[in-house]
Amino acid sequence: MTALNINLSSAFTPATSGSYSFSVTRDQIIRQAMLDIGALQPEEYPTPDEIRDCALKLNMMVKQWMGNTDFAPGLKVWTRKRADLFLDNTRYLYNLGASGDNWVDSTTGLAYPKTFGQTTLSGNAAQGATVLNVASTSQLNVQDYIGIQVGSNIYWTRVANIGVGTVTISAPGLSGAALANANVWNYTTKGIRPLVMLAVTLRDIYANDTPLRLFRTVEEYEALPTKTAPTNIADPTAVLYESQFKSQAPNGQLYLDVGGAQDVTKYLHCVYLSPVQDLVNPGDAPDYPQEWFRPLVLGHAKDIAPMFDCAWTSDLQENLVESLAIAKQGNPENSSVYFEVNSDDPYGP
Repeated sequence: MTALNINLSSAFTPATSGSYSFSVTRDQIIRQAMLDIGALQPEEYPTPDEIRDCALKLNMMVKQWMGNTDFAPGLKVWTRKRADLFLDNTRYLYNLGASGDNWVDSTTGLAYPKTFGQTTLSGNAAQGATVLNVASTSQLNVQDYIGIQVGSNIYWTRVANIGVGTVTISAPGLSGAALANANVWNYTTKGIRPLVMLAVTLRDIYANDTPLRLFRTVEEYEALPTKTAPTNIADPTAVLYESQFKSQAPNGQLYLDVGGAQDVTKYLHCVYLSPVQDLVNPGDAPDYPQEWFRPLVLGHAKDIAPMFDCAWTSDLQENLVESLAIAKQGNPENSSVYFEVNSDDPYGP
């Protein structure tokens, strides 16, 4: 008998992929869910009508899972975003959303976390002027939103053209005279409607932050005596946010505790929870972390099982519970806990 010698050091070692980008699409989720409940055979594919009906239910589910509910603490981290809000010295109420006020998400050509551009006028500009001399045009884009400091407020319009050291704004031009060295801001894209506001700071042009109080109930805000008074012009110290979604005006509403901002060179830097994106096209990936792909399939399967007269088995339910339990622990939200002595407690100190 001949002895078999194996050199383990030269044994074949399979290579890893080097890839971390695995994802799934809307239609892959739908087909896999139908396979799991037996509505399809492995060689079959959903019909266009089945895709349409299942996509409706899938979008309903992903929207219900988003936000700040206790259903999934990890999604509070994944959907956390930041945006900036420019203020006005005559307003206490602002609309936050794609069709709202100067709620800034990003500017073309500027790298995150810089959401907007800033320069100054290099010369005086008269009321009604449409061609302005500016210190820099490098951060500007045609059709950007542009704000020019006019007196104690900001005049907002759009960039019509960019020249050498000049910017042309849309008619009818400046609302008043602006002096040399007045601030000029620009941005390209408005932010989306926040689901929940997490933190707000008042930031000045030197990037110094002052935290603002977030009212958690409307009663707290409505109890303020002079919150809307036009004479109450000061730096805001507290805000109330209401999501206020409706199809006709999909903007949230943010209320200040003052009638207007006294220094419009300061702006609100906001941290908020974003809605997840819709699943519109067959190849759209879900706006969820990778650990949520399996529960998305199984949750969708449970939703559509009655549509196809398919049984929801105990094995499928166990898989759903297990996958949700794992996914919910991904990116868990950490928070500080504080304890106070109850002054009404007769047994307290």
